[in-house]
Amino acid sequence: MKAIELEMTISKDGTIRLPDDYKTIYGQKARFVILFAEQTDAAKRTRQPGSAKGTLQVVAEDDEHLDDFGKYMP
Repeated sequence: MKAIELEMTISKDGTIRLPDDYKTIYGQKARFVILFAEQTDAAKRTRQPGSAKGTLQVVAEDDEHLDDFGKYMP
């Protein structure tokens, strides 16, 4: 199987038009893999309070491990 990589825009009606340079493959059967940039709309991905509840477990309540960072803290 041969591969061709093209970057193009999918039309509003969902069609993809191959450039005229590829007329020799018109009418042939092909497999398409479409990669598109994800839309990162901040409004769609707002965090919900408590959404991570149960994913972190505190094994022990102590401040001993903070002693290692003493030289970095005022």
